[in-house]
Amino acid sequence: MATVTSRGPALIDYLVTLFSNANTLGTATPPVTIYDGPQVSGLDPFLKLYVGIADPDTADESAYDSNQAWAALGRLGRNETVTIHCCAEAWSGSDDVKTVRASCTAITAAVEALLQADTSQFGGNVLYPDPGMANISSPQTTSTGTGARVRQPFDLVFMCRIGGF
Repeated sequence: MATVTSRGPALIDYLVTLFSNANTLGTATPPVTIYDGPQVSGLDPFLKLYVGIADPDTADESAYDSNQAWAALGRLGRNETVTIHCCAEAWSGSDDVKTVRASCTAITAAVEALLQADTSQFGGNVLYPDPGMANISSPQTTSTGTGARVRQPFDLVFMCRIGGF
């Protein structure tokens, strides 16, 4: 049996699949394009959700952070707080910041609703969201090339258990 160093990678995989298959995000009309980390294609869809990156313009950014503490006798179990960095983004090609901000906030709200509805302990990777969604900000800008653009970087924070009982 392989040693689990962190629940972070498996949790990111689970979240990307959850969001990609959700009728409020990846299969919505219009769909939200879900990226696992930084974007690698030249495509630039109007609605996006990055999982494992808070700033799509920054190279070599941390996908997640992990803090661990002993949780059982004999040093066999550890409690792990995993923080997954994410970023919702919307743009329109026009100067209508209000509409783009509402679209971006709808992506973030859909993520939060999915977190609240999950009953699988996120694929068995977490004990509970702690608190789940946290640290939302909402930078917005306009440019002649893309019009209005709003990003909402946020964190998803979970309490996990590694080994022990």
